Amino acid sequence: MNVLPQDEKLAEKLWECSCIYLDRARVELIRNRLDEAERWVDEFQRCKRDLDKLIKRKEEHDRLVEMIHELQKRGINLAIIVGGKNK
Repeated sequence: MNVLPQDEKLAEKLWECSCIYLDRARVELIRNRLDEAERWVDEFQRCKRDLDKLIKRKEEHDRLVEMIHELQKRGINLAIIVGGKNK
């Protein structure tokens, strides 16, 4: 899964919970308990949103790393830029 290293354990837990919630929703649907099935679908969607946030955070991180690399290739000293900002 494409997440930051510090987010891997949480992402794995969200993935596992998502699978469980979808299984439970399917079981409740088979039992013709639509309200319970919907409740599990809602839980799945919550996990999916949280997982999407972790993935998006990694994508944003990767874009910043790429931008920094490109600026360094062009000879721009980021330490001066960052240091100048605090003055």
